[in-house]
Amino acid sequence: MTELSAQCSSCLEESPLETSFVITKRGKSLDVNRRAVYHSLETGGGYEGLASFCSIMNMPCLSKPAYYQHVDTILNALELEAQEDMKAAGRRVREQILKENGVQTNDDDVDAAVSFDGTWAKRGFTSLTGVVFVLSVDTGEVLDYHVLSKSCQTCTINRGRYNSDDEFEGWQIEHITSGECDINFHGSSPAMETEGAKVLWDRSIEKHNIRYKWMVSDGDSKAFNAVEDTYGDECKVVKLDCVGHVQKCMGKHLLNLKARTKGKLADGKPIGGRGRLSEGKIKQIQQYYGLAIRQNTLTAANPSDREVNMAVYSMKKNIIAILNHSVKAQELSKQHRFCPPGENSWCKWQQDQASGTSSYKDDDCLPEVFLEVLRPTFMTLSETKLLERCFLYQLVHLLEEPLSSETRSDFRSQTFRPARKIRNVVKQSD
Repeated sequence: MTELSAQCSSCLEESPLETSFVITKRGKSLDVNRRAVYHSLETGGGYEGLASFCSIMNMPCLSKPAYYQHVDTILNALELEAQEDMKAAGRRVREQILKENGVQTNDDDVDAAVSFDGTWAKRGFTSLTGVVFVLSVDTGEVLDYHVLSKSCQTCTINRGRYNSDDEFEGWQIEHITSGECDINFHGSSPAMETEGAKVLWDRSIEKHNIRYKWMVSDGDSKAFNAVEDTYGDECKVVKLDCVGHVQKCMGKHLLNLKARTKGKLADGKPIGGRGRLSEGKIKQIQQYYGLAIRQNTLTAANPSDREVNMAVYSMKKNIIAILNHSVKAQELSKQHRFCPPGENSWCKWQQDQASGTSSYKDDDCLPEVFLEVLRPTFMTLSETKLLERCFLYQLVHLLEEPLSSETRSDFRSQTFRPARKIRNVVKQSD
């Protein structure tokens, strides 16, 4: 901080002027310095960014040791605040679930649905740091997070200060014993998500008296297998799939079907091409498939078995309707028998039947031979277990993706990424 003073023009006596107040009882930590360090953390510039700014403004900059002392103080305060916020979020989830179950107070563990996701400091499979988190489906609040790191900035800095490996190892043992080392993971970067899930599920009861019974995650998450038996046989964890990822499965299945089908179909023509299973047609069917699921999902936090069964039945009916609607048939009534009736139907043929108009055209339909070609794919992607895992999507999609996207953006914008700094990113995304 620059020292300023005022000088009397008559007696030439100088009086020092304080431009910032001291924020500690001991030492001279000034508020303006603390705020400058906090800004460098928020923008991701780090010490180099702050030093560059001070140089341009012709101001002296904090020394590196002083800078990192402020960093430790700020991150400790943020971590403490994050833990308090998550404890309060857990209490609100418990209260809501108990209220829905008609219970006022209960010290027993409750079962909750959570959304799980993870991200890494950079794309690919070489990231040294990653973070996983769980959100409550009932309230949308973050219940817990865990940062995994394969590197420690303090270890990196101190490695060059010792003349021999033995001296460094002696220091490192004390560093690890003190609990200050950031390294808490030694596997591959992709395995961070699985390890993080185990940590979060293992401490859910201790932290919140909540069992994360329903797990909503992307379709290719391997974390579910690691946590399925966390609470024993009496409370198996159930996986629920995000509709966005399930919808992509339809596109992948059809693209694979197109690639596998060599030669010509029964009508003597290839599977692809104009008026057949083109890329545009695949995207259209994929979109219809996603809508068939979304329009029948449930938003209730604790739906009954009957409500789930009815929703799944409606999903299946709409999915089969897509297959028949998309393929020409000699009898239009047979082709559109599964499409919803009425003037408000998405099916033009059904609209015409209800209103007496003739707007329907079958130019966009696939040839009749595709009914049997596509049927196995539609049967696979309308299985009951798959659709049951989607019934909470409408609520979860709005909760999980914004946090995940924001965290990834902030996470990867940092010019330096020690594990404790990553915790700050997660906290700010909460």
